[in-house]
Amino acid sequence: MKKKKDLDFLIRFFTGLIYVISIIFSIEKGEKTFRIVMMILSFFCLFEFLLILKTNTILIKITSLFFLFSILMDLFIEKEKGLIPYIICFIPYSIIFLVIQLFSKKHSRKEKIEQISNLIFGLMYITLPFYLASYIYRYNGKQLILGVFILIWTNDSLSYLIGKKWGKRKIATSISPKKSIEGVVGGLFFCLMLGFLLYKIWGKKYWFILSLTVPIFSTIGDLVESSIKRSYSVKNSGIWLPGHGGFLDRLDSFIFVIPIIATIVTSLILFRK
Repeated sequence: MKKKKDLDFLIRFFTGLIYVISIIFSIEKGEKTFRIVMMILSFFCLFEFLLILKTNTILIKITSLFFLFSILMDLFIEKEKGLIPYIICFIPYSIIFLVIQLFSKKHSRKEKIEQISNLIFGLMYITLPFYLASYIYRYNGKQLILGVFILIWTNDSLSYLIGKKWGKRKIATSISPKKSIEGVVGGLFFCLMLGFLLYKIWGKKYWFILSLTVPIFSTIGDLVESSIKRSYSVKNSGIWLPGHGGFLDRLDSFIFVIPIIATIVTSLILFRK
């Protein structure tokens, strides 16, 4: 039993390490590489999300086609175009999605509305944060997006380890039985320490705000994704990342945190002016 736990921990550790190295590499490589990586990750997350919600297989295939086409477009167009190819692709995709649902004879009107709601919710809940991450990178630089990722990883890792070791008081047993108050407090504490360190390194006062914001909304993001999975009796969003489940399982904190970070940073810039 102990050997199995040790093996599971090693698998989780090395899978997480590969993921972290990939993200850091994309950030250092430049805006275009980072943007493409974000879109690829958003593709996998949306794919898993639509599967969890039992979306029509044909519509999922259409999603895959438009996503891959927009990524290919981004590879061959000028750097200045940024997120335009993804926006261009999502407009016809959404129209085709709606038309297929409109004329579908296999589903009732209620099921059609549910399918359309799944698409709209998926685009807002999953795809938008990845767009915003690219926006943050473009207008605020690699330091900010790298620091946010480091805060998220610190919170996820430390809250998991502390909760596993000392967690006794559960936050929401019906949603996430393993998440404890001790783990959340531990993650918050280490994020605050890290925020002070990032302030010393990069000299930006907003790290104090972000080091408090990230662990709070990371926890909420984790609980939201767990609630969605439990509503459809799903344990893991996928099997792509051994030890972590799927891409949506690994990025649920990121998905919820990034819109908040974008709001905070934009507000600070506006008030500064």
